Amino acid sequence: MASDTPSLSDAITADFLTCPICLERLRQPKILSCLHTYCQGCLEGLLDDRPALRCPECREEVPLPQGVAGLKTNFFVNGLLELVRPGGEADLSCSLCPLLGQEGSRPAVSRCLDCADNLCQACATGHRCSRLTHTHRLVSVQSYLSGHHDEEIRQRRAVRCQEHPGEELRFLCQPCASPICRECRLGSHLEHPCQTMVEAAEARRPLVAELLTGVEEMAGQVAQGRVVLEEELSQLRLHEAGLRDVVERTCADVARRLLTHKEEVLATLRHHVEGCEKAAGLLRAQLELQEQLARSTAAFARKVLGLGREVEIVSLESMITQRLGWLRGFRWEPLRMPRPRLDIRADLQSLGSLFQLELSEAELASCREHSVQKDTPAPQLPTPAPQLPAPIPEPSPRRLPPVARLSCSFSVRVPGDKKRPRITGICPLGTRELLLADEENQALKRFSLQGEFQGSVPVHGGVAPCSVAVVGSKVAYTAGSRLYLAEKDGSLLWQKALRPTQASHAVTAAAEGGKDVAVSVSGHLEVYDPQGELVEKIFPDGHNRLAMVFVASRCGSYVASDWHRRSVVAFDGHGQVQLELNEEQLEQCQPGAICADDRGHIYVALRELNKVVAFGPGGEALGPFLTTRHGIEKARVATITGDGRFAMALSNGTVHVFRIQYPGQ
Repeated sequence: MASDTPSLSDAITADFLTCPICLERLRQPKILSCLHTYCQGCLEGLLDDRPALRCPECREEVPLPQGVAGLKTNFFVNGLLELVRPGGEADLSCSLCPLLGQEGSRPAVSRCLDCADNLCQACATGHRCSRLTHTHRLVSVQSYLSGHHDEEIRQRRAVRCQEHPGEELRFLCQPCASPICRECRLGSHLEHPCQTMVEAAEARRPLVAELLTGVEEMAGQVAQGRVVLEEELSQLRLHEAGLRDVVERTCADVARRLLTHKEEVLATLRHHVEGCEKAAGLLRAQLELQEQLARSTAAFARKVLGLGREVEIVSLESMITQRLGWLRGFRWEPLRMPRPRLDIRADLQSLGSLFQLELSEAELASCREHSVQKDTPAPQLPTPAPQLPAPIPEPSPRRLPPVARLSCSFSVRVPGDKKRPRITGICPLGTRELLLADEENQALKRFSLQGEFQGSVPVHGGVAPCSVAVVGSKVAYTAGSRLYLAEKDGSLLWQKALRPTQASHAVTAAAEGGKDVAVSVSGHLEVYDPQGELVEKIFPDGHNRLAMVFVASRCGSYVASDWHRRSVVAFDGHGQVQLELNEEQLEQCQPGAICADDRGHIYVALRELNKVVAFGPGGEALGPFLTTRHGIEKARVATITGDGRFAMALSNGTVHVFRIQYPGQ
């Protein structure tokens, strides 16, 4: 269909030419084996001691035997970058007048698409009268700037041979599988069979197109699989709710003598459902990733086929073919959700075994099989995990987690919002309010703990705030690669440029005293005093390889979500690591929003499983604190107020506020 053909103007103006790491125009674009493209300098900044790196988007490991410079240059993106015109080209002057000794360049009225020169009226007339340039294509400057001739420019600008810069790449050497020019063909490739670029491109288009169709069909199947998964999980939860109601009503009839047995049955049921939820969460994440990979790869391949020149198609054909074939072969097994059957015994005298909750061992094994394998080259379904023992043993004694009691829920959308709110930061404002950073609407919004809108704190220059923290009587926030400190009325005290090595910078009050501001920058924390002077840099464990996406204060120290090692790290003001929660303790999930209470408990959001887990002051696991039963879905950011309330903002623009009740209260 015509609508499936990518537009050249869309490719130029969209994020296709923006580096996802530095968020700027791509410079020296290098393409990875997963078909994601980044600046060469940005990729070099991600290197560590290993001879490989992980793709920042899909986490696929890419070997680098010759370093980043040895990666293939994305000629397709390079060709599109040539069409991007700087914003200052509205008033163009003649390129030839200075060469002819004219003191001042006259305004350009034409542009030569062959020479890429801007010409005044006189020079344009002379350009048409020269034997060497009379065949050149001249267009008006207005037509050139409007982009009407972009496709013609791409066709006229040839890709040059690196060995013979004056020659165009016109042929494909079949034995060497490399594009060559006329001089190359008459030299070292003289005895080799060759094809013209047109012939080579036409021969390869059908194979890529066939694989592309298969991958697009598979992407649709993956999306349908996710829908089925969510429906099965919903039915399982409804089934659990029905069984819970039966158990509760029956236990109420026999009062205290059945209480112990009731708790055993509910624990068994919950253990089973949580296991299924975890398996479903992991499979969901796997399917979402595979769908994203399939769609992004298909979009890239379609752009290359629709917009690429012959040499570009030939250059990328082997990589695209390999990637599409790999994606097309993806398969998965639907997750089975075994629904326990509950039998209630009529003989109430046998109170010790009133219930019998049946869980099929075969179905349990099928549910447990869906755990995600790590660091595998292809996203295949994982090997089975050990089956649950039967009967389930008594749980070992452990500390109980704090309990969340819902206080209120409210939407952060207010009159005047032009877009759907996107909350990227949250912190307490005094003892009775919350301050939220709405990045989409470029606002810092104040709400009471009961959900009443209290107005906004103006942001400097209309920037889009990302992270926010109250530091003493001041408000600190980040936007892009800048840190701002302002009064509560919005008046700016100072701003600092941060090193632009990450997409966002987390900000919090400094651990010691709480009057300085700490911000995450390229694997470490930078601490600034109220006057804007850099006080110190804190490197956790003495190195800067942490990717601290979320940072919070914790009893005179710091706690951070490290996306590089998929862990949670707590460290003091000198960088000494106090504890680290590894990927296994985080249920194989990427840690999300993080915060800590005044008792030292750490709360970590596991976005993939839609829950928040609690850890004790020493890092011991206390269990789930919030789950989907509390309305938690796609958690974004969280904070804890001074009076012991836990506030969490979700992706849909809702904020839930809970009171924290500790065991024994």
